[in-house]
Amino acid sequence: MQQEALYGNTQTPDPLLNVQGLLEGLEVFTKNVQDTRIIAYLATNSTAGNVLGLKPLAHEFAGNWAVEEIKDIRKVPLKDLLQYNLVDCLSTNYVKDKYYPIMVQDQQEELYYSLMLPSLKVIIQMELTGMSMDAKKIQQAKKELEEQQQEYLDVIRNSSIIKVFDLLVQRTAMDKANAKLKTKQHPIEKYKDVVFNPNSGPQLQQLLYEQMCLPVLDYTDTKQPATGGDTLEKLINHTTNQAYKDILTALIGLSKVDKILTSFIPAFEKAILKVDGKVYLHGSFNLGGCVSGRLSSSRPNLQQIPSNSIYAKLIKKCFSVSPGWIFVGADFTALESKIDTLLTKDPMKEVVFTDGFDSHCLASYFYFTDQMPDISKELNGYFDDSILIKTIPKELAVKTINSIKGRYPELRQASKSISFASLYGGTYQTLMNNCGLTEASAKSVEANYHKLYKVSDAWKEQRLKQASIDGYASVAFGLRVRTPLLKQVIWGASRMPYEAAAEGRTVGNALGQSFCMLNNRAANDFMQKVWSSKHRLSIKPVALIHDAIYLQIRDDIEVLDWVNRELVKSMEWQELPEIQHPTVKLGAELDCFWPDWSNPITIPNNADQDTIRSICSKAKEKY
Repeated sequence: MQQEALYGNTQTPDPLLNVQGLLEGLEVFTKNVQDTRIIAYLATNSTAGNVLGLKPLAHEFAGNWAVEEIKDIRKVPLKDLLQYNLVDCLSTNYVKDKYYPIMVQDQQEELYYSLMLPSLKVIIQMELTGMSMDAKKIQQAKKELEEQQQEYLDVIRNSSIIKVFDLLVQRTAMDKANAKLKTKQHPIEKYKDVVFNPNSGPQLQQLLYEQMCLPVLDYTDTKQPATGGDTLEKLINHTTNQAYKDILTALIGLSKVDKILTSFIPAFEKAILKVDGKVYLHGSFNLGGCVSGRLSSSRPNLQQIPSNSIYAKLIKKCFSVSPGWIFVGADFTALESKIDTLLTKDPMKEVVFTDGFDSHCLASYFYFTDQMPDISKELNGYFDDSILIKTIPKELAVKTINSIKGRYPELRQASKSISFASLYGGTYQTLMNNCGLTEASAKSVEANYHKLYKVSDAWKEQRLKQASIDGYASVAFGLRVRTPLLKQVIWGASRMPYEAAAEGRTVGNALGQSFCMLNNRAANDFMQKVWSSKHRLSIKPVALIHDAIYLQIRDDIEVLDWVNRELVKSMEWQELPEIQHPTVKLGAELDCFWPDWSNPITIPNNADQDTIRSICSKAKEKY
């Protein structure tokens, strides 16, 4: 029983599953730790970007002390290794001496000690614990993805448009080869096996913009017409030709499948087999990886793991735990919308949470008022220039607006992409490109968006104006985002340089996205409770993804009950002055994932143990 508590539900001890040993080592390691990468990040965080590697940060002190990265110390002579380590240590001290005073001067020290540094302990435990996976399910997912990949390729290759385009590709190949020959010329038949390659940027450019004559909406960094997945999704709104739509749909699907097959599946296949029979994905979580302060990840980038696409269920089926354990997670409820509302104090955003209006219905009504004359008649002037006049009972207004979901579902759906693009600084041109609106319609919707959320606009405008004066913006927890370009422009000038306007959009995005650091804070708070509780060996953090916290916990009703209460409490924290509100409250709900991540079982807040048992039993029977 003691061995089981220490290592999990296994017959043979495995150091890789030794929770007690991990926690003992973690306690010693983090007792007096400092982190020069975080210090440098807080001292240099800027919209212009920064470099956080030790070697470039200390280059002026130590020069090029390493020709290439050391991956196996056993292959390095001891004398050279000791010298290398000495220079590394001296360089680390140099970086601290240089950037710590800047961090203090810029009032980032409290953030460093209260949030960033404590996050290290949680992150290290997550990285060492890993995410439990099923090796067979990984191969099944790979097989299904490769089958889907082939289906998309078949659609593309069987298209009459692509068959015609193949002739152009073959002629191009022939002309290129013949141009290198002096006399002998190859006939086009020699290149009959050369066909359109969907992974070729130049060929995609030729197909999309010359063959199909689609509009150029985006450009690459080298000013070439873009052909990436995001651009393809925009282009599908710019043609009525069904054959073109079929090709674009297949190209979009192929792009998504290829990304999973190249970015995620190889990392999954390298997962480490442990004695419990599961393989474990040990990714990296990075503090200081984003301008907004939110956590990033790599090897693989779990922040980009499919969540709402058709591939999400397929990928999430790969994640499951060994018998005796449960995979659980909690998402903040509508965090992005709530934070935006709490920060801006916009009454038209507050009513979604205080009065019960459906946010997408409300937005679609304002965007497309002229297409909903019956709704306008029933509201009888309840909204006047986005001000609540309340000419009819609130309950009736809410019922009328929310009825748009059933009466005008297409307009409600269309409003989602419009709201998203507009929230992040999009203009009518963005709406034309992304949503396929006509110029007149896009301009009308843009004006209606800003009419609806004029309070939010004014709040953001003031923050950007202040950033142009100060040279920085303070976002969540006081994190400083330096704005070198805005500092150089006169705010309110009739024409702002493109680069400064882009910097303004970055800052505007960071104002809201930085509050994803609440997820770090909640994880830190919760794990402090775990480490000091009797459940310290029964609860293991495995991932922080966007605004969600994921854990592996022992299959014990007492543990699950405790996690449901304590984790949600940590995620309800709302003590920052700028996000306090009498009725708009932060919160979350716990999900148990059984038999794998693809199947969530939601546990209500404060549910008692009998209720939890009943919910889980019914879910298992249904499954």
